[in-house]
Amino acid sequence: MNLFRTTNLLGLLLAFATIAVADERYVLRYDSPATDNLLGVSKGRSKGLGYIQTALPMGNGRLGAMFSGGIDTEHLLINDITLWMNSKRGMDEASQSGTRMVSSSEFETVRQAYRDGKYGTKPGSMESQSTKYLSSTEPLGNYAPFTDVLISTGHDPAQVRDYHRSLDSRTGLGTVSYSLGEGTFTREFFCSYPHDVVVARYAAENSELNLTISATTKHKGAHTDAIENRIVLSGQASMVQDDVEFMQIVQIDAEDGEVTPQADGSIQISDASEVTIYLAGYCDYLPVYPSFNGRDYETDCETTISAATQLGFESLKKAHVEDVSSLMDRCRLELEFKPSGSTTDELVASGGSLELENLYFHYSRYLQLSCSRGAPVPSNLQGLWNSDLKPAWNCDYHTDINVQMNYWMVDPANLSESFRPFVEWSKVLAESGVHTARQTFGINQGWSMGLNGNVFGFTAQNEHGRRNQQSGHWLCQNLFDHYAFTQDRAYLEEIYPILKGAAEFFVEYLAPWKDGSLVVYPTWSPENSYLVKQYGKLNKQAYGASWDQQLVLNLFTDCIEASTVLGRDEAFRKTLQDMIPKLCPQKIGQYGQLQEWPEDWDNPKDTHRHISHLIALHPGRDISPLTTKELHEAALVTMKHRGDESTGWSTGWKTCFWSRLHNGDRAHKIYQFLTSKRAYPNLFDFHPPFQIDGNFGGAAGVCEMLLQSHLRSVNADAQTIEEAAFVAYQKDPNEPKHFIPVTPDEKLADAPYILHLLPALPSAWPNGQINGLKARGGLEVDLQWKNGQLTQSTIQAHRDTNLRIYAQHKLSQVISLKKGQSITWPSRP
Repeated sequence: MNLFRTTNLLGLLLAFATIAVADERYVLRYDSPATDNLLGVSKGRSKGLGYIQTALPMGNGRLGAMFSGGIDTEHLLINDITLWMNSKRGMDEASQSGTRMVSSSEFETVRQAYRDGKYGTKPGSMESQSTKYLSSTEPLGNYAPFTDVLISTGHDPAQVRDYHRSLDSRTGLGTVSYSLGEGTFTREFFCSYPHDVVVARYAAENSELNLTISATTKHKGAHTDAIENRIVLSGQASMVQDDVEFMQIVQIDAEDGEVTPQADGSIQISDASEVTIYLAGYCDYLPVYPSFNGRDYETDCETTISAATQLGFESLKKAHVEDVSSLMDRCRLELEFKPSGSTTDELVASGGSLELENLYFHYSRYLQLSCSRGAPVPSNLQGLWNSDLKPAWNCDYHTDINVQMNYWMVDPANLSESFRPFVEWSKVLAESGVHTARQTFGINQGWSMGLNGNVFGFTAQNEHGRRNQQSGHWLCQNLFDHYAFTQDRAYLEEIYPILKGAAEFFVEYLAPWKDGSLVVYPTWSPENSYLVKQYGKLNKQAYGASWDQQLVLNLFTDCIEASTVLGRDEAFRKTLQDMIPKLCPQKIGQYGQLQEWPEDWDNPKDTHRHISHLIALHPGRDISPLTTKELHEAALVTMKHRGDESTGWSTGWKTCFWSRLHNGDRAHKIYQFLTSKRAYPNLFDFHPPFQIDGNFGGAAGVCEMLLQSHLRSVNADAQTIEEAAFVAYQKDPNEPKHFIPVTPDEKLADAPYILHLLPALPSAWPNGQINGLKARGGLEVDLQWKNGQLTQSTIQAHRDTNLRIYAQHKLSQVISLKKGQSITWPSRP
């Protein structure tokens, strides 16, 4: 055996050793390749199991890949999260927002239809007037695929033995191995954040590799060249204005093999024992409003691929594993179960297990850091992975829950870095939304955002009048909650203009209703209908929908706190404080439910997937079994009406709802349904089709079962949580079923967060532990439990902070911690 063959054998042994010592709690395993139905096919709403549902994902936040593990042909799907098509960029600042130019009289005409109760869809209705005057006619566009890399082996799948395909979510390493004849073949894949490349290594023992590598794209007019050991693909994503240009370089190191470029742009490798493939790709997108152009993508491709190839496979892999594992190791869930030895698709098909629930949580964290880190835009409806030129729902940014849900688990699950793309995108929306606020609604202060967003600053109202909404308040809830967890004052300074701008918009947008209270309109309650028998299932536009009113209270309260902490805008703070009691109250309806609208229109047989009027329960903080008993009971009635089974993301949200209602067994039942009945074989969320928000919502639900920190103590001397906690709604003395918003005292800005330990621990998880959960107030928490009871927790401060602990129905005194200090609870004797 020559020296190279010996070195290659050692590499193979090391690779197998890495696989052998992998923590099985993190590993997705399969005994067959993915189903590859993508080549030449585009089915954005395909109901069958195909590539997207069975291939395994990798990503570094901007650059993404999936591998199929195909025996005869490996298919790498490549994505760049900034690559969009079918929209416009480079327009003037107002036009780039997509806004409709509306006169004050036209806007008043629309509002009059609401005041007159013009329901339904006929001419003159709320919907038809909103479509006519407010809805944008500009193209939103859609997220676009990047490229496909195909690696043909010439191997016959029917002759293969001992096939294994896996993805280790702790290390971000994908592997494939099998035997054929006398040979053993292995592959390793990863997508590096430190070096911004996709890397694959093929190796053969007792045989040789004869590969053909090609790169293609679904975009028309692309050009591919094979030069020596490199494939260069250049192309354009078609836009209505200003096509997006992109480039990809695939560089091949075959060491002892022969490399031959082909006239068709492919490369053939002959008689190699090991082949390493490096891939870099970029488009010309920059997050600069309104041009969204200017990246030197060609130079970036060349610089990145050169740096990667100089470092080599082992150095790149070492840096990648250290990077991913350092983030994954921050938070670790350990439920008590005996490993089954089943493959992941078998676990899903078996109907659920603790093993699957444990894996699903870790995998969701892996997906989070893979599709949201270091990019100027957040994860979209499919996170980062898309194969279609016409994906379902444009694979865009829906702001009526989806993009927000994508970020619920980021801080609790200790992946705060993943939140940065959401912040950068919000800055662009606030800049663009100034024009939408002014041109569409005649509001000269603040910014506005509609239902759908893209990477080009689209903030206009949806093209359908029944889907007109505001969403700045919900986006700002995510922004402020990140501060609540981190307590980073510099970050608060950064986002304060966005918070203030959103609040300024609503100060002007709110208008008095019949009873004189201030309501949001035009609006809807996503995506639900009312008075269906009278006006049809498309009767959706409304006024004062409960979700809007709850979020406006949330926004005003957060803005008051931010301005207090930063010591600015006292006059504006006073404006918000004066407006809060005038907001439309929350109401309990005829069935004992929390009303979805200010009118008692709720139907107890309505099982709609959106339950937006419980936003104050989750992800908000203003309804709690511990502090708002009557609103809590009304929320229970609403949850009973809506039922348990739904789409993937809705199932994830219901897991969070039941956790906040402190019903751990019900939360677990739904989480179990999510992980088994709403998961594809590769554990992507089954909406259907694939949407990634269910993965993130489910992981957020696990965090909520084990730790909650949204309540705050405003009374340091109180001995009970009912007396200690701030309550945002008080009963109307004249209307006992109405609950009026409460103006927060400025002392709320210094109020300690209350850490509720194991608030919804399910009986199905009697023994276990979780390390590295984050709590609001700049805290990190480890928890252990046995026989359903807390045995020990460790709480560490990442900032100087005060806190209180609520565990086993008891509230601690205020505890002060300096940065770096920790305590155990219950305290050791």
